[in-house]
Amino acid sequence: MSCFGNGLKTSRNRRVVSGLILALLIGAVLIAPHAAPHAAADEPSPENHAPGANADTPGADGTAAPVVVIGLEGTLTAGTGQYIRESLEQAVEQNAGALLIRLDTPGGLVDATLDVIKDLLNAPIPVITYVHPSGGIAASAGTFVLLAGHAAAMSPGTTIGAAMPVMMRPGGGEQQEADDKTVRFLAGHITNIAETRGRPAEIAERFVTENLTLGAEQALEEGVIDQVAENIPALLEQLHGRQVTVAGQETELSTRNAELVELEMTTRQRIMNFISNPQVAFLLFMLGIYGIFFGLNMPGTFVPETLGVVALILALFGLGMFEVNALGAVLIVVAVVLFVLEAFTPTFGFFTAGGVAALIAGALLLPVEPMMPSEWFQTFLVTVLGMAAVTAGFFILVITKIVRIRSAPTMHDTLGMNGYEGVTVDGLAPVGTVKIRGEWWNARSASEQPIAPGTTVRVTGERGMELLVEPVADTTTADKYGGDT
Repeated sequence: MSCFGNGLKTSRNRRVVSGLILALLIGAVLIAPHAAPHAAADEPSPENHAPGANADTPGADGTAAPVVVIGLEGTLTAGTGQYIRESLEQAVEQNAGALLIRLDTPGGLVDATLDVIKDLLNAPIPVITYVHPSGGIAASAGTFVLLAGHAAAMSPGTTIGAAMPVMMRPGGGEQQEADDKTVRFLAGHITNIAETRGRPAEIAERFVTENLTLGAEQALEEGVIDQVAENIPALLEQLHGRQVTVAGQETELSTRNAELVELEMTTRQRIMNFISNPQVAFLLFMLGIYGIFFGLNMPGTFVPETLGVVALILALFGLGMFEVNALGAVLIVVAVVLFVLEAFTPTFGFFTAGGVAALIAGALLLPVEPMMPSEWFQTFLVTVLGMAAVTAGFFILVITKIVRIRSAPTMHDTLGMNGYEGVTVDGLAPVGTVKIRGEWWNARSASEQPIAPGTTVRVTGERGMELLVEPVADTTTADKYGGDT
């Protein structure tokens, strides 16, 4: 009984420690953003940097102010949005003449895109958006970013457009046009962006409503962009002397022979970019659930639940960076509950099948990102199905093991009391009583020969309710077995 009590005490202690770890980790995540300087959350102040102060005024040595260059490649996420915002702030601090954003993106997250556009429209220095290199694209969310620049350009052989919002069908990887409300909102928003930058609003609207795509020369003819240039030096040469409106003031670009300052993503920005990908957030969420599940069922270590809590917190942080369908989240929680029920009350696959179905449906409904490229949805579908297959395989393995254990004969059936030693109490002639491990048993001499009282015997088998015993060659006293004869 004392062992059982100690087990309960240990279990309680483990749960207390796990709870403390969880509280500390959640507290760290919640406090960190407030404890660290959050200058990135504030827009660069025009008072600290007069618009175009260096854009049209050469430096003391007669050279143009430097141009900060950053690259937006791949999916636009919260991480890349933070990268653009902080790069804009650094450009202001360095008295740069302009920030040049090199674009090659198939799309991105809606919230991140809207944040980037807000930063660009309120930028205190000129922002140049440039689709580069040749063969690159600025589709969907990338088109919004391109139009938000004070000056927009493309390399020959690049493409923009195809910004119609899409949604994943509940049943799988096919996409369909988003609801009318979303389409109208994004069409209106891109129209406003175009009008703010003096670009054709009708063409901009068609990017969203008709999935219009344009090549570099077509975009130039339609007035969507300002220049077509082979490379950045050629672009800066072409833009030199161009008038742009920055924070309500006319500014002349002075970009000829400007020094180019490349800014790479910091480690923190790379981590944010990685976590804010819906696929990664989903995987972290599932790993967090698994970690906590295994941790509560593996006494003696806090590693699984600690790693699980960390993964779960990172997942929740990532999920907060893109739109989430509430129904999808509920279905994933239902799937986890069904898996737990299967583990503790095995139904030989019923709960597992239901959990896998709920997991797939919930995961496919989880992200609501109308500006993500169709290729991303296909990749996400593969990720979901792969995770569901791994989960199903794991629980099938667990169920198989449970079935084998339940169908196998018990230890008592196969071995019984075989090998145990004891002492005869009143002798066997050939039937009598023996004392084994403090218990009294009916016994019979296996050889049918009488065995004297106090003789050490060993169990060789069973016959009904009787033990079959034989004398041990090295007979010892009854005290050796803790009993009086």
